[in-house]
Amino acid sequence: MQNKLVTVVIPIHLEEPPELEKISLAQTLSVLHNFPITFMATANLDTSWYENFCRGKAVITFERFDWKGHGPFGELMTSHLFYKRFLNYQYMLICHLDAFVFRNELEKWCDLGYDYIGSVIYNTFWHGRDGIIHKLAGFKYPEYFGNGGFALKKVSTFYRITFEHRRYIAFFHWVRKLRKQGFLNDLFFCQHFPKLSSSFSMPPKHIAQQFGAAYENWPETDLPFNNRQTNSLPFGIHGWIQYQFDFWKPVISRYKYQLDDVNKELTPWT
Repeated sequence: MQNKLVTVVIPIHLEEPPELEKISLAQTLSVLHNFPITFMATANLDTSWYENFCRGKAVITFERFDWKGHGPFGELMTSHLFYKRFLNYQYMLICHLDAFVFRNELEKWCDLGYDYIGSVIYNTFWHGRDGIIHKLAGFKYPEYFGNGGFALKKVSTFYRITFEHRRYIAFFHWVRKLRKQGFLNDLFFCQHFPKLSSSFSMPPKHIAQQFGAAYENWPETDLPFNNRQTNSLPFGIHGWIQYQFDFWKPVISRYKYQLDDVNKELTPWT
């Protein structure tokens, strides 16, 4: 039996999300309702609110995982046990509740066949980080980093790499914890997966920019999109609530969502 094409995976860990995240969820259901929606829920979470909110809008299922907090969530994203649950799909679109989807291009992006397409991170901190020590060591940063909060993954590839290199990944986590370092799984995918698997494929930046954007800290004049022309926007974005809210506010409002009286509350990762 051939695998189904794709499922939209939405991580949840609160019994009811903040108001702005409800807007994100409503938009995801509105645009991508023709695809199966899988809520990635913490083990004992009461999911009644999500069931009621989604009733009649899309076909939804729940997958339960034992994780609590940002760190364990990131580690789960590098575990073959996570991807094993989704092997009946060719792709998964990770769509956090701080992501916003502008239009339905999901099949188009699946058809391109890449292993990973993350939202291009626009942050000066990650730009031009190749220093002389990195160059002497033969280390080179990728052309861009793709954020995992709105990202497309080929399930079989992620399962294979995380299974075959599970000892390497476990050692990596052990070392970073020993050094008391945080973990960003999207940076890990872009830096380490191409080295672990020579066939691992990501699109060049000019294509990934059309897929997604994580606009964090970047000169607005240097962005490949703007907040006035809808046709300049990518397929979706990540982090519109916590980053550059004033930039995204007129864009989201054009989709008939009222933002003026909504509390700009963030989901706590606890």
